[in-house]
Amino acid sequence: MATIMKSLRKQREFERREEDILDAALTLFSGPGWESVSIDQIARLAEIGKGTVYNHFGSKDELLFRLMLRFYEGLLVQVKQETFDPNQTLTSFERIFRLAFKYHLDHREYRYVVEYCKRIDFRERAEEAWRSSFLDLDRAFSEWGDPMLISAMEQGLIANRPTGDIHMGMHACFNGAIEMLWAGSDWCLHGDETEILEAVTAFMMAGVIGQR
Repeated sequence: MATIMKSLRKQREFERREEDILDAALTLFSGPGWESVSIDQIARLAEIGKGTVYNHFGSKDELLFRLMLRFYEGLLVQVKQETFDPNQTLTSFERIFRLAFKYHLDHREYRYVVEYCKRIDFRERAEEAWRSSFLDLDRAFSEWGDPMLISAMEQGLIANRPTGDIHMGMHACFNGAIEMLWAGSDWCLHGDETEILEAVTAFMMAGVIGQR
């Protein structure tokens, strides 16, 4: 029993230190000069040795990937807390869109990390284990959202078509809107954030409904 307890304590300590490293990295990656941040700087902010960082993460890219994964895992937790009412399907969709937009705007500190991990060159050199982790997360989103889409199609509320087609359209519209909102005044935006979110939400709802 004592050996088991000791092992559990070590595991908790390992996980706590890993979160400390991720928190320190996010702090340093959240500003415009994030690309020049070194493992040394992350270690100093986390108050640990550089070697300890490498005990948890093999590279700076792995740190960035894990932060991106943590960001989307947080979004999944939030949307899963939303109650889906089959009698108010379209209202539920709209509420979830607004929640997802708010989550992104409330977590702007992740914007450089998320945008970097979307780059083609990053994806090309990503390790297979990272790809697998992200695909698992993507499947978790689909397993949560697809039953709602199917229910809406069965009710005749939205056009009957493959859920994958709806995913592509929603991702393209949502991600484009987020890039503009995260860029803020550096993008040619028309109107304030509230006006933009209202317009984009209405556009996404129209796309989901489709031609019935």
